[in-house]
Amino acid sequence: MHIKFRYFVFYIILLVFLPDCLFAQEDTVGIKPIDNDSVLFSREELLPPDTPAKDSVQKTESKNIIETKVIYNAVDSIVLSRDQKRVYLYNMAKIEYGDITLEADYIEYDQENNVVFARGVEDSTGTLVGKPVFKEKTDKFEAKTIKYNFNTKKGYIQEVFTEEEQGYLHSEITKKLDDDQFLMKKGKYTTCDNPEHPHFYLSMSKAKVIPGDKIISGYSYLVLEDLPLYFLGIPFGYFPSKQEQSSGIIIPSYGEDNSLGFFLRDGGYYFGISDKMDLSVTGELYSLGTWGTDINYRFKKRYKFNSNFSASYKETVKSEKTLPDYFKSKDFSIRWNHTQDPKANPTSSFNANVNFSSSSYDEIHSRNIENRNRNTKSSSISYSKKWPDSPFSLNANFRGSQNSNNNSVDLTLPVITFNMNRQYPFRKKNASGKSKWYEDIEVQYSSKLENRVSTLDSLLFTETEFSDFENGFQHNIPVSTNFKLLKYFNLSPKLEYTGILYPNYIDRSWDPNYYNEENDTYGKVITDTISEIKYAQLFNPSISLGVGPNIYGMFMTKKPDAKIIALRHVLTPSASISYRPDLGELVSQYYDTYEIFEGGRFKQVEYSKFDNGIYRLPSAPGQYGAISLGLNNNLEMKVRSDKDSSENVRKIKIIEGLRLSTSYDIFADSLNWSSITISGRTSLLDNKIKIKFGGAVDPYAINENGNVYHQFEWNKNGNIGRLTRAYVNLDFSLNSSKSGTSQNNNNPPAGGLRGVDGNSLNGNDFQNMDGYHDQIINYVDFDVPWNLTANYKFLFTKPKHEKKITQTLSISGDFSLTPKWKISFRGNYDITERKLSTTSINIHRDLHCWEMSFNWVPVGRFQSYNFQINVKASTLRDFLKFDKRKSWYDNL
Repeated sequence: MHIKFRYFVFYIILLVFLPDCLFAQEDTVGIKPIDNDSVLFSREELLPPDTPAKDSVQKTESKNIIETKVIYNAVDSIVLSRDQKRVYLYNMAKIEYGDITLEADYIEYDQENNVVFARGVEDSTGTLVGKPVFKEKTDKFEAKTIKYNFNTKKGYIQEVFTEEEQGYLHSEITKKLDDDQFLMKKGKYTTCDNPEHPHFYLSMSKAKVIPGDKIISGYSYLVLEDLPLYFLGIPFGYFPSKQEQSSGIIIPSYGEDNSLGFFLRDGGYYFGISDKMDLSVTGELYSLGTWGTDINYRFKKRYKFNSNFSASYKETVKSEKTLPDYFKSKDFSIRWNHTQDPKANPTSSFNANVNFSSSSYDEIHSRNIENRNRNTKSSSISYSKKWPDSPFSLNANFRGSQNSNNNSVDLTLPVITFNMNRQYPFRKKNASGKSKWYEDIEVQYSSKLENRVSTLDSLLFTETEFSDFENGFQHNIPVSTNFKLLKYFNLSPKLEYTGILYPNYIDRSWDPNYYNEENDTYGKVITDTISEIKYAQLFNPSISLGVGPNIYGMFMTKKPDAKIIALRHVLTPSASISYRPDLGELVSQYYDTYEIFEGGRFKQVEYSKFDNGIYRLPSAPGQYGAISLGLNNNLEMKVRSDKDSSENVRKIKIIEGLRLSTSYDIFADSLNWSSITISGRTSLLDNKIKIKFGGAVDPYAINENGNVYHQFEWNKNGNIGRLTRAYVNLDFSLNSSKSGTSQNNNNPPAGGLRGVDGNSLNGNDFQNMDGYHDQIINYVDFDVPWNLTANYKFLFTKPKHEKKITQTLSISGDFSLTPKWKISFRGNYDITERKLSTTSINIHRDLHCWEMSFNWVPVGRFQSYNFQINVKASTLRDFLKFDKRKSWYDNL
C-alpha cells in the first residue's frame, strides 16, 4: 500500500536532513521528551492566581507591567472583585489586549497577574455553548477552556480546534509558548472539515505546531471512521504548512508499467528562487532500464507576462540487446508558453506557444490518451508592433508543425510582414457634404519576408542546411475604388503593383537520350536551378461588376388559430464579372517553353521560371475573365407558442443558410464551368441538434479512363452533373436544466512546497498536467446531473468511377446517480468499418474529505483500468491513497 512505502522513504529523509534541534530538550524551541502519562505543562509558568508564591508575586510586580490597555466588555454583566483584583465577564464576553482578542460566554481576568481564563457555559439542554475563541494576528483557534498570560504570552488550553491551511488540528491538552508555537498532547490531525466528528485523522501522541510553517508529531497512526489502524502507524510525522514559497524535496510516486517495469517517478527537487520564479528538476527510473528527466521553469511578473518552460528527455529500453524484440529510443519534448499581459505595452506584444517533440515521444511517454492518438502538433512565436497615430504595423512569426504519421516537420523561420492600413489620399481632413468619386480611392501596402523548410524530424538537426530553405520577399500596393451604378450594381476598378524577389529560378529542357527501362520509353524533362537573385514585377489592372439584391417571399396563413402563422423566404442572388487584360511582354518575360516528344510528335510546353519559389506570379500570360454566380437562401417560420402568455409568438429558423455557387471562365479553351458547390446549416429543438451539410457537383462527364472531358453530364446521361463530394455533420447535445452549487468543491491545493502561483506542489504538478487519469480525479463537475453529446459524420467522395463512403459516430456524456456520484463515458464507432475505437468509462465518488475514481478503457488500443481512492487535500493526497491499475497494451 502507498502509505507504508511512502512514509518509510519519508522517515529516512527526515532522519538524514532534519536538524537535531527539533527534538532537543528546550523550553520554547524543541519538544520536551516526556511520557504519554506524564504532566505536560507547569502551572507555575502561567502564574495561577489561586496558589501564588510570594516571591513569584514580587517578580511579577517588577516585571509584569501591562504594556497596553486591556479592553473588556460583556452582554450580560461585569462583576469586579476589589479584594482579589479580578473581573468576571458573563455572556458574549470579550477581552482585547493589543493584537490579541479573546471571546467566550465566561471570562475571568486577573488584573494583578495579567492572566485571563475563559470557558463556555452549558445551556438548558446541557450543551456547551459560547466556547472560547482566541485570535492573535492571523492565528485563530477554538477550545473548551483557555488560560493565558498576557505578559509571558504563554497559555494552557483544553480541547483546542484550529485550522492549518487545508489541515485541522484537535488536541485534548495544549500549551502555547511565548514564540507563538504550540505543544500538543493527545492530538488529531485531519483534512476533514467536520469539526465535531472527522471521518479520518492521524492520532498523535504529542506534537509541536509552528503556525504557517510545519507540524512535527511523535508516534501517530491512522483512524478511519473511529476505527484505529495501528498497523498504519508512523514513529513520527512531518507535515509542512507553509503559506509562502519554499524549496524542498518532491517525493516520487511508485508503481508498475506493463512494458517498462517497476518505477519511481516524478521525484526530485523544487527550487523556490523568488516570489516571481521557481524551478523544479524531477526524474523517473524504471526497473527494465528506462530513465528520464524533466525540467520545469516558471516566471511570472505581475501586469507584465507569464512564462512557463519545460523540457523532457527520455531514454526508453525494452528487452535485452541479444533478443530480437530489443528496442531503444531517445526522445525529447520542449514546451514553452509565454503570454504577455495586454496592459504591459499597448503598442507591442510578444507571445509564444511552443510544443515540439520527437515523433515517438507522445506515443511512448504520454499519460493522456488524446495525446497518444494525436498526429499533428503546431508551435508559434509571435511579435507585433504598432505605431501610435500611424497606419503602419509590423508582425514577426516563427511557426512550426509536426506530423507523427510520416515524421515530417514544416518550419517557417521566420515570416515578417510590414503593412499599411487602408488610406484615402484624396480625402480632405475636414470635408463636408457629399464626397467626390476620387475621394473614395484607397491605397494599401503589404509586404512579406519568408523563410521555410520541410524535412524529417530525424534530419532537422543533423543534415538540414541553409540551402534547403525556401525563401523570398513579396510586396503589394493595391489602388482601388468602388462605384454604385443603377442603385444595385457595384463597379470596382483596381490597379495592383506586385514585386517579388526570388533567390533563384529554374530552367527546363528536354533530354531525348534518356531511357526508362520500366516502361521502355525515351526522353526526360531536366530541371536546373540557377542561383541568381531575380526581381519580378508587374502592374495588374482588373475590373469587376457585381450585384446582390435581397428578394423576399412571404406566406401568411388565413386561419386565426393556426399553429403556423407565417413563412418567410429570403433569396440573395449574387453575380459578378471580373476581367484582367493581356499584359503582354510584362508577364511573358517570366515564362519560357521547352519542346518534348509525345504521342509521335513534338509539342511546346510553357512553364514559369519561378515555379520553384514560395511565391507564384500573380498573373499568367493572356487575358482572364470570369463570371461568378451565387444564390443564398434563408427560410424562417413564425409559430404560435403553446404557452398562454402575452408573448405567445416565436420565430423558428428552418434553414439558416443554404448557398449555391459556381463560376464560368470566359477565355478558357474548354471546361469553362467550375463545379457547383453547395453548403448549408440549420438547427432543431432550440439548437439541441445542429446540422451542417454540403457537397460539390461537376457539370462535366468523364470517359472510360476517369478523365473529365468537354461534354456536359446532362447531354450524356441526362443528369445536372456528377456528385463528386457530399458530407453531413450532425451534432446533438442534451443536458438537464438543473443547476446549483458544485458539490465537489476542490479548493486550490495548499500546504507543502509552494510555487509562484501560491499553490502547493507535488510530483504530479510538473509532469504532463493533462494526465488522463489525474484530470478525471481533480476536475469533476457535479453541477449538471446529466449531459449527453453525440456527433455523426457522413462523407461521400466519387472523383472518378470509384466511390468511398465514411461514417463515424461518437458519443460522450455524464450523469450523476446522486449528488456525490458521477459517471462519464466517451466512445467512437466507425460505422463503415464496423468497429469501436478507444472507449472510456469513468466513475467518480465524492467522499467528502476523500474521493474515489475508477477509470476503465475496455475497447481500443489503450485498454486499461485504474482504481484510486485518496484524500482530497494536497497535504496528505500523496501519502494517504490507494490505487490499483493494470494495462493490456504495449506502448513500445
